[in-house]
Amino acid sequence: MKAIRFTVLTCLITANFHLFAQEETRPTVAILDFEGQGIGVQEVQTLTERMRTEIGNTNAVRLIERKAIESIMAEQGLAQSGCVSDECAAEVGQLLGVQFMINGSIGKLGDSYTIDVKMFSVETGATERSKNVTHDGDIEGLLVEMQILAWEIVGLSAPPALKLKRAGESEKPTVAVLDFEGRGISMMEAQTLTDRFMTAMANTDRVRLVDRATMGDVLNEQGYSTTECTSDECAAEVGAMLGVQLMVNGSIGKIGNTYTIDAKMFSVATGAAESMKNLSYQGEVDGLITEMEILSWEILGLQVPKELQEKRRLGTQAFLQQQAGVAPKTQVGALIRGVAFPGLGHLYANDRKWAYRWMGTEAVMSGLIYVAYSTYQSATNDYNNHQVLYQSETDIDLILEHKQNRANSKAEIETANDQITILAGIAGTIWAVSAVHAYLNGPGSEKKKKKKKEEKKAEPEPAVEEQALSRVDINLAYDPTLQQAQLKFSVPLN
Repeated sequence: MKAIRFTVLTCLITANFHLFAQEETRPTVAILDFEGQGIGVQEVQTLTERMRTEIGNTNAVRLIERKAIESIMAEQGLAQSGCVSDECAAEVGQLLGVQFMINGSIGKLGDSYTIDVKMFSVETGATERSKNVTHDGDIEGLLVEMQILAWEIVGLSAPPALKLKRAGESEKPTVAVLDFEGRGISMMEAQTLTDRFMTAMANTDRVRLVDRATMGDVLNEQGYSTTECTSDECAAEVGAMLGVQLMVNGSIGKIGNTYTIDAKMFSVATGAAESMKNLSYQGEVDGLITEMEILSWEILGLQVPKELQEKRRLGTQAFLQQQAGVAPKTQVGALIRGVAFPGLGHLYANDRKWAYRWMGTEAVMSGLIYVAYSTYQSATNDYNNHQVLYQSETDIDLILEHKQNRANSKAEIETANDQITILAGIAGTIWAVSAVHAYLNGPGSEKKKKKKKEEKKAEPEPAVEEQALSRVDINLAYDPTLQQAQLKFSVPLN
């Protein structure tokens, strides 16, 4: 029995020794009352005490009690409020036998409050860590700032609850948003759209939103990434750790040419869904930005601003152009550019397919005109040569031969000239037709509006009209009646 008692006693002594040793590994710290500049002594003491209490909550240091500091100060004939220099603080620290001292100042400048705090070594006088913060608001907000500084001055990150407390007004519900799950879109796209959703929700000024960095810290502590926590259970767990009232999660998917967005906001305390929203969208992927902005208002049960409604109606690009003061694209603008050169009006209307068709057709016509002109030039040179030989020749047979060659060259000149005239006329017609086509299919045209409506409903099969428009018939054939080559060109306008 004695052996058992001895063993138990030994274990207890060993355990207490280890605990004491662990306790001793923490540095000893004393905090002097901050210096007040523009605020009352009692307010400064209250704020200093709040920091002292919070530093104790960090459990990162061994803190000397205020009474012990006051006792030493009294023995030295000093008051805490009078010991503001680093030299005085270091002297007090030596008397207390601590490793570090913390002192600082709290001032007021206009409507802003400033806090400067420093922790330095008593032995060397070297600054271990220094922090400062500026607070715009009521003096009560300094209580939270002192709590946050208490963690930061000892080298720790402040708890999310304190950061949330700093973030906004207490009457606003606290909300955290997890990254939406991407289904058919990339992770980067899903994160970008989630960020836009969070920004828009913050702009409502109806909730206090947890920033991504704070939420990321909590997720990392739990061994999660922002993309792995997609279930309601995980979201509720993260929400409880963040100390928020509401959590928002959801998914963004793609089925064919249709994007779907599903979002849910639920209570962390009860798990009950507060609001659920879903929508479908057809169009370019950048249009999802506007949809996410609108969704952030709708899920909170708020009226969507007219600006966002207009952005959805016009499209992102047109809306941004309008905001920047850029004139919207018009049919007349397409016509003017089409008159300048075939295809430019279609490029202006972002119709690259037709732009390249018209440019290609005009390039073909230019090539044919060049060939005809080369033939004309060659026949002209031959005619001039035969003319010179005809005038200088004395032999009757050769004279007749040169005369015939001259006649043949003249016929080639006339044929080539006719071809140039015809081809130039066709090229001019194509030029004019392309300009008209650019106008009829330009921005704001009925055809464009109809096409957009069809794209929003569903991806349509190529219409007969579009199939006809996609055909440009160019045929080069020899006409035996006129005894010359002819180019036949046709393009439907409707």
